[in-house]
Amino acid sequence: MTHRLKNLIVPSLMVLPLTTLMAHAACTIPIGIVLPTSGELSAQGQENVQMAQLAIQQIDKAGGPGVCRLKAVISNSQTKPAIGVDAAKKLVDLDHVPAIVGASSSGVSMAILTSVTAPSHVVQISPSSTSPAFTTLAQQGKTGGYWFRTAPSDALQGVAMASVAHQQAKLKRVAVMYLNNPYGSGLAGRFEHEFKAMGGTVTASIAFNPRQPSYRSEVHQAMQGHPQALFLVGYPNTGEVIVREWISAGGPHTYLFPDALHAPQFVSAIGGRYLDGHTWGTVPGNTRTRSLGYVAKAFKRAYGHPMSESYDASTYDATAIAALAAYAAKAGGAVTGARVRDMIPRVTDPKGAPIYASVRGFRKAEKLLAAGKPIRYIGASGALHFNATGDVKGPMVVWRVKQGHIDPIGTLSAKQIANIGAHG
Repeated sequence: MTHRLKNLIVPSLMVLPLTTLMAHAACTIPIGIVLPTSGELSAQGQENVQMAQLAIQQIDKAGGPGVCRLKAVISNSQTKPAIGVDAAKKLVDLDHVPAIVGASSSGVSMAILTSVTAPSHVVQISPSSTSPAFTTLAQQGKTGGYWFRTAPSDALQGVAMASVAHQQAKLKRVAVMYLNNPYGSGLAGRFEHEFKAMGGTVTASIAFNPRQPSYRSEVHQAMQGHPQALFLVGYPNTGEVIVREWISAGGPHTYLFPDALHAPQFVSAIGGRYLDGHTWGTVPGNTRTRSLGYVAKAFKRAYGHPMSESYDASTYDATAIAALAAYAAKAGGAVTGARVRDMIPRVTDPKGAPIYASVRGFRKAEKLLAAGKPIRYIGASGALHFNATGDVKGPMVVWRVKQGHIDPIGTLSAKQIANIGAHG
């Protein structure tokens, strides 16, 4: 285990005063965390874990009803479905968690949801699994209401990316390469549908598998039809290989990148020489709230560096909602997955008392929840409210690469995206 990873797992007891420790000593509420601290999304996952721990520490420090304390139980998914499922099974069977925060990638989250959490009646809240397939599964009644996510679906990102390609990048012909999993196929499919509706042409749509030694064959197929740009839906390590082979093969130097490639290490590996002025990207953004400032300051104070990875804010919020719902469940009886599921609307009630992400805010929240009253959690990513399929709406940030760095240039609101989709 690296020094950095050792620092990730900081027992929340270390930050609590003695009186709080005594009050919490009688019982513990475990919250499972399944995120990648190694593998394709390791840079994002490591910092997302820190965000989850920060939320647990702050809510635990706030006090809580009764005599229970919170405990984050962390597992590494390695961005691999089979390993994620094994990690989730352990959390459910051995650690008896009522809720799991994770996973990062849609492929891992889908495997956990269908194999572990839904059958076991355990809540799953993903901060970054964005495939539209989850909405379909919920509409079919196959999630049991145990699925939630704090990042908007790629049904929104696909529309936003098509609009950026058509309106801002002025592209008419785009090749698409996508990871052969629920994330890749879902986002690519929505983009293709919307881009065609806007009058654009998808010259090729090529699926690829992760961890191949080379993608020359897929790149050659994608270059057929004379595209003006490449829309690449993949993860950083694989994406780096594909872009390098695209450049070597003489592909056009204009790129469309989604949220998973909104990654400083990916941009640095390719280099500003190839990406500056040639790149357009989208990533789910945050609605500016008081909570974001509170969380950003607390994070820097705790870890010595600013928040920098995608889905940091939504990971904090997913963890906070799981923990607050567990407290609400405890106030009325046993902390089971079913009761945590049923309490999530109580902690995200638009008519409830507004609660901001801070120790002071969580102390207020726990008192209200102990009294059986609803709250409206206004998180670091915005005021979250889940619909019947566990989805939220949110803005999309448009970004480019400037001097080798990711540069946000604007935001499309959820309302703007809905209007684009309606008229696309």
